[in-house]
Amino acid sequence: MFTLQVSYPVRDYDAFKKVFDSDPAGRAASGARSVRLFRDTEDRNSVAVLLDFDTKDAATVFLERLRSQVLDKPEVMGELMTAPPTARILEEVAREGQGAG
Repeated sequence: MFTLQVSYPVRDYDAFKKVFDSDPAGRAASGARSVRLFRDTEDRNSVAVLLDFDTKDAATVFLERLRSQVLDKPEVMGELMTAPPTARILEEVAREGQGAG
């Protein structure tokens, strides 16, 4: 399993969540097996999104689409973010505990 981790430093969580819920990059049709949204307990405007994919290629294709359709759009990012988001693709190499395989 491969996980795309995107960290967003948002100006206003509610405004970010509205755009996130509209799914502008098409994560629903991208092959994402699950999508998890997190907020930092100390900084409520620090948001992390984890999207799970079966293959690295699927994660990479979605990340490219996310960049071209959302992250590279100054009109969207300037209104929502205090700094550029960061993204990376992680490969799961072990799992323990509840839900382990």
